[in-house]
Amino acid sequence: MGFQLFEKFAEMIDRLPAKAVVNAVQLEKEMLENDLAQKRTLPMAEVRSIVAFCNFVQSGPEGVPGSKISVPIQHLGFYRNTVKRLAEGGVLPAEAGDVFEKVFSAMLKAA
Repeated sequence: MGFQLFEKFAEMIDRLPAKAVVNAVQLEKEMLENDLAQKRTLPMAEVRSIVAFCNFVQSGPEGVPGSKISVPIQHLGFYRNTVKRLAEGGVLPAEAGDVFEKVFSAMLKAA
């Protein structure tokens, strides 16, 4: 069974109006946390990435941790564009994009 967790998440978020994204990421995060609690097998790098992004969207720039959050490089552009869209739509504060750039970075994979 091939997982396409991030791809399905990205497609869903892209289809939603900006104002609906916060509720959608909250539900997605709850479903992933439930899957983990039930010990379902999931691609952990994708889960950590999506949950970190969900936390950022839910808490906004003021709720981010002091340390960098590394996500797969394939996810970074989608997250960046979504944060921009949410800031432009008034869902996140204008400084959300700057905070995102300071906190999120690409995960470097060992070859």
